[in-house]
Amino acid sequence: MLVIRIRKPAGEPGKKEIRQVALTRITGLFQLATETGDPTLSRRYLGIMEAIAKRMDITLPANIKRSYCKKCLTLYGTDSMVRLNNGLIVLTCQNCNNVRRIPYR
Repeated sequence: MLVIRIRKPAGEPGKKEIRQVALTRITGLFQLATETGDPTLSRRYLGIMEAIAKRMDITLPANIKRSYCKKCLTLYGTDSMVRLNNGLIVLTCQNCNNVRRIPYR
């Protein structure tokens, strides 16, 4: 039985390199979303960031994942309510009233 192995061309990037590029784009888009003062533009950046993560099957870092509302794509800030309740951080978005519970201990 003859087994033929197919190799990728020498100059072609591998899966690790592609994931690294996607992570740098994700962190760059998150930084742009936090720096801009326009909420519609920051929603756009966060939407693109989530699409890249979904397409590349990358889990977002915890600091990015916990800093915006997944329902309306707005950044948590002065307009969000943070409570500590029975070992949970309860984040309430004032824009859409979505509640997010994050365990701590």
